[in-house]
Amino acid sequence: MKSLRALSVTLVCVSLLACNDSGSDASSNQASDLPPPPTTMARAAPLLPLVNLLPPLSSPPASPDYSEDCGADGVKCLRWVEQELAAWEQFFGCDHRAVFPTVYRLLTQETRWQMEIDPSGFQDPAGLGQEAVEFYLLYEQMIRAHLAGEPIPPAWQLVMDTAQSGDWTGGHDMLQAINAHVQRDMPFAIATTGLTLPDGRSRKSDHDRFNEILNRAYPRIVQAIGERYDPIMLTVGNLGVLGNVGAMQLVALWREGVWRNAERLTFSADELTKTSIEQQALLTGMAMRVGEVPGRRSMRKAYCESKLP
Repeated sequence: MKSLRALSVTLVCVSLLACNDSGSDASSNQASDLPPPPTTMARAAPLLPLVNLLPPLSSPPASPDYSEDCGADGVKCLRWVEQELAAWEQFFGCDHRAVFPTVYRLLTQETRWQMEIDPSGFQDPAGLGQEAVEFYLLYEQMIRAHLAGEPIPPAWQLVMDTAQSGDWTGGHDMLQAINAHVQRDMPFAIATTGLTLPDGRSRKSDHDRFNEILNRAYPRIVQAIGERYDPIMLTVGNLGVLGNVGAMQLVALWREGVWRNAERLTFSADELTKTSIEQQALLTGMAMRVGEVPGRRSMRKAYCESKLP
């Protein structure tokens, strides 16, 4: 637990310190449907393809072809997810629970841009679009249950507790929610979508390739959180490329574990497997829950409200 806590504290610090690595304007990106200029996107740190070397386990039977539902490029499904997240973003306003819909929307937008520009980098863009839908539906199910006062997964309950009490930063809100959605939700989304392409080959190469989109989107997302929700994301010291490499490599390792958990769910979806996924996400989130800044909650509320039209 100590090593996990140290690793998670490092991730929090890395994210908070890597905040000036993008010059993109958050509000203009929300209004515009065009990708940011190439000079902005080039600021993403290099991503080491370490997990790409790990082969998948034996694959199950072929998954369906999702082209009819999502389009051959997956854009139809990605655009729908993006619109749904924009609605949640507007619903929460300056509530700290709005941070994650913003993060999530921008990442989905980056994915859609990639598919619109050149979907050929993925073997199954339609499958990626379907996975995006399954992934989003888990978030929506959770947030609706939360708003109704119903039980939600423990890692997500921790996220909501952080968002609704204490003097946590925008970095805490962002990273704890990413942890819950990736480490807790994503294995179930992948298992539901399927581990294979329609021709029976593994989808793992597409899963690994998506890390490049995450890496490219990261600086713009951090900038957007700083500009709308918490200026500490803009003013704390900048670790630049080094910081981005540290944060993104850790997320890539999380996603490698996600794939392995999706394999476990596919071949043995017993309660022990499901419980271990829940506990892993919860323990990581608990380890991140350090570094409150006195007075941050009231400061963030005033700052965000000053940014609203």
